[in-house]
Amino acid sequence: MASEISLENVLRKCNDLGRYQIIHYIFLNLITIGSGITTYYYVFGVAENSYRCRLPGNIWLDDDQYESKNSTHQYLINQWQKISKCNDYNDTICTSFVYDRNTFGRTFTEEGDFVCQNKLKKTWLSTMYQVGGFVVLLSGYICDKIGRRKMIRILTIILFIVPCFTQIILQTVEMNINTKFILLAINQFFSSVDAYPMVFLLLMELTSSSHTSLAGNSALIGFTIGEIIITVFAYIARDWLRLKWIITCYFALILPYLYFVPESPYWLFSKKKYNQLEEYLRKIAQRNGRSDNEWYPLYRKLICDPRLAILSTKHASRTNKEVILQHLPRLAMCAFIGFLTMLLYIKISYGLAAMSDVVSPYWNIIIGAIVEGFGYISASILITTKLGRKHSLILYSLFTCLCVFTIPFTMTSYPIVTIIISQIGKFTISGAVSITWIFIPEIFPTSTRGIANGIFVFSGRIGAILAPVVDVALGSEYIKITFYVYSAFTIIQIILIHFLPETRNRSFHTDEDEENDKVNPIEILNETMNRSIPTILRNNRVDISHTRF
Repeated sequence: MASEISLENVLRKCNDLGRYQIIHYIFLNLITIGSGITTYYYVFGVAENSYRCRLPGNIWLDDDQYESKNSTHQYLINQWQKISKCNDYNDTICTSFVYDRNTFGRTFTEEGDFVCQNKLKKTWLSTMYQVGGFVVLLSGYICDKIGRRKMIRILTIILFIVPCFTQIILQTVEMNINTKFILLAINQFFSSVDAYPMVFLLLMELTSSSHTSLAGNSALIGFTIGEIIITVFAYIARDWLRLKWIITCYFALILPYLYFVPESPYWLFSKKKYNQLEEYLRKIAQRNGRSDNEWYPLYRKLICDPRLAILSTKHASRTNKEVILQHLPRLAMCAFIGFLTMLLYIKISYGLAAMSDVVSPYWNIIIGAIVEGFGYISASILITTKLGRKHSLILYSLFTCLCVFTIPFTMTSYPIVTIIISQIGKFTISGAVSITWIFIPEIFPTSTRGIANGIFVFSGRIGAILAPVVDVALGSEYIKITFYVYSAFTIIQIILIHFLPETRNRSFHTDEDEENDKVNPIEILNETMNRSIPTILRNNRVDISHTRF
């Protein structure tokens, strides 16, 4: 049957989840773990330790220890900052502070005194990290042109080289705090230029639709493992620059694998690179214990299918502008979903890390990562049920909305209850993030999947930038308003999800599928009768000398 002739079924014949996929899933997820590590550097490297105004030298000599040395010292401290910890007893703004290093060690916030009136400045380091993610718009577009493999290599090498260079300068050259700030901001920018979105796509495109949820969730679980690893690294390092070096060493260990990164069979097929595709399929089959006789006959039918060639030619005749405009409404909806899910994810995650007065921030992050992992796993199970992608996403969004709306009522009087609700929110927003990362790529055809995913991630980065900036700008007095506004946005998201198609049990949408949805079957039949196989092969650039018949 014609419906049986597809790349997805060829992959199934090669074994769509065998030794080949599992080996590469393990190594590719070292990159997704690295993404979790770099994302959470800000939580520890720029953490705000407890602090107070430093006593003047004429009142207490060498006041460089946060804890009081005796009762007299404590009395002077209490008198000196009666009004607030940012002002002395004359209501003059403090310019020098003493920090408690017991929790986070030496952070960059202490290095530059980014507290009180300078507090907002440090959020630029988080902003620079998220802005670095904007590169995904360009990298997603290039990824569709040059392939997943090359883009993963380029981005991972950049991620290693530029931060390493800035850290050498920070470590060896004497400089003022402003220069340090600029270098760390550059470091943060390039630390965010990672290959996570490309790796995510590649993981899903190495298998069939039967296992895309498993493949995608392996990347998300890898990210949560990265959260736990950076927590352990931070606890060991207890210094903002030393922590950066530990992260760089981690990426140095990944570099050798870049030589072995595979290419996406779907991308090769969409670009009509049939010789390379055959080579990769043969590798997959051999590593998975399948013979050529099991997959090659169907592959030969696939590349010689005249109907497929006609649909491919029709798609090739469309300009990039026509393709983008066709998907613009759907892209806009996905952009809003990406924006809101990441905004809520960062708000809840950073909020848990900031609750250090109740529970250790290290344990908060580790518990949050475990809860997040369970959220990903539960979502991966739920999307395979009758609920599918759409209704599962609606369910997780609804519960996230309830958690976010409830937090303001408990955050002041019941901190433990607030942590519990926040962890439930972390569970539900993680489930929502998991579904969107799998759902969005499945909506779009192969040739635009990279750019669509890029727009989705780009919008998510904007949400991630706004979350901490809005909280710091509003302050504790007005922060409750944000919870109500974000709850209203979540209701809008739930409404938008209704307009997206369900993709459960549907193979990866290829360019030919896109055209097949538009054309009249009789028109295709007539064109098929009027074209010969050699013509089709010539139009699709098949090198017959390298193709076995």
